[in-house]
Parts: sequence; structure tokens; C-alpha cells
Amino acid sequence: MTQASQQQIEAFFAVAKTLSFSKASEELHLTQSAISHRIKNLEDTLSVSLFIRRPSGVQVTPAGEVLFRYCKVRQGLDEELVRDISAEVSGDLGGHVRVAAYSSVLRSVIMPALSKLMESHDKVVFEFICYNQEKLPDLLHHSKAEFIVMDHRLEEPKVRKDLLGYERMVVIEHKDLESRQDIYIDNSPEDRVTEQFFIAQGDLQKYRRIFFSDCYGIIEGVQRKLGRAVMPAHLLGNLHDVRIVSEFQPYTVGVYLHYYEQAYYSRLHQSVVEELSKNCHDLLS
Repeated sequence: MTQASQQQIEAFFAVAKTLSFSKASEELHLTQSAISHRIKNLEDTLSVSLFIRRPSGVQVTPAGEVLFRYCKVRQGLDEELVRDISAEVSGDLGGHVRVAAYSSVLRSVIMPALSKLMESHDKVVFEFICYNQEKLPDLLHHSKAEFIVMDHRLEEPKVRKDLLGYERMVVIEHKDLESRQDIYIDNSPEDRVTEQFFIAQGDLQKYRRIFFSDCYGIIEGVQRKLGRAVMPAHLLGNLHDVRIVSEFQPYTVGVYLHYYEQAYYSRLHQSVVEELSKNCHDLLS
């Protein structure tokens, strides 16, 4: 990469991070016209538009998102390489890791699976993000998380999909529930867990839905006799007031770890993958 193109990439990255030409000019100590000129030359070289300029602000185009991910990865690799060299001397790991997952696995599986790694390396900072599944891919695409965990494979090129284990989905109800058996509690209107469960049963029965914000709210709704729910069996633990409805067959769902393929993975990145691959299966059982 030539010096000129390197300057163009830096100008692009500064604008993409801040969504502001003025803030980018302050960061790089350049005039806004110089920033605009470098980005225009970069767009001409690539034959794509990288930004949409609107009165309300700057928006990154899909092509710009791809380049922004490259810049984030390159920045991360530079930082990780320095940390890895230091770690080789000190024997310790360090860095910042962001892991995003849906509610039924984040607290009960992902965090416990990484607990020993967190306890053993106090220079590692973990950020755990709980999101609805339909929003998780955006975190990966926009470099807001290095890892996302979903209950299905994200079929995209250059994204690794590691199977961590299986959730066993069952129907639960309060042990004294006598009515409202046609009401099922889901996370949100977009949540298709209940629908997929009954498709797998071959039973397209009619039911009504109500919603709670996460899996623990759903369990509380069942405990309050508000209805039934399709939930992972590993969350039930010692809930003595909740029972599994035996008329339905359990339905297994794969739990997948996703992250971008890279030519080089830091020791910290490798350690996260190893710990999740080693520990999640038992926690999901």
C-alpha cells in the first residue's frame, strides 16, 4: 500500500469512526477539504461510494462498511501484536474482548465458560453484550463485537461458525397451571422460537402470545401463571414451581460462535475460542 493510499485509508477511517468530517479533521490535524479530497481520491480508486452525505450527517455505505471492518481488524491486529509481544515476555494475556449473545446463553453459558480465563488474566477486559438474535449480526458487521453467539449458522463468507453445543428446547408451565395453556410467552414479536418448536413437532396448533424482554422475564411470567413458554432445559435448574410439559418432544437447537476469518489470531482471541469450545457443551447439557 502506497503512502498516498495509506493516507486515504486513514482519512476514511477517521470519518467512519466519528461520522463527521470536522471531527476527523481534528483527529488527523488536517483541513476538512484535505479530508474530503483524500476520500474522493479513494472512492475514485475503488470505483465505489463510501459515504452518503446528508444534511443530518454522514452515513457509511455498504461498501464503506466492508472497508471500515478492514480498518478495525487492521487496527486490532496492530494492537494485539504489541500485546502478544509483551505477553511473551510477561507470560500474561491482555486486551479488550467484546462477546455478544442472546439472553438464554449469555449469563448461563458464555460468561461461566470464560470465567477461568477472566480470573486468571486480570489484564483482559471482557465486555458482554445481550441482544435479540436478529440484531447480533449487525454488531459483527459494524465491528462492535469480536464474537457473536447465535442459535443458527450465519451463512456469510469469511465468517467462522464454530458449533459450541446444543440447547434442548422444552415446553414449560407452572406446576399448578390450569388455564391459559394456549398462551405462550416469547421474547418479542420477532421471536420465532415457539413457532419453530411446533414446526419441529409437526403440530401447527393455534396459540396466543405475550412478550417479556428476555429469557429470565419469560421464566418469571411462567412462574406467575401467565402462560406456557418454550425454553432451554439448561435454564430450569432448581425451579420447583415450574414443570416440563411431557406431551411434547424436546427440540435441539445448535449454538454457534461466529467471528471473522483472519490471517492472524492473537493469543487472546485463540484463548477465547478455546475456552468456549471446551466449556460450553457441558454448560448447555
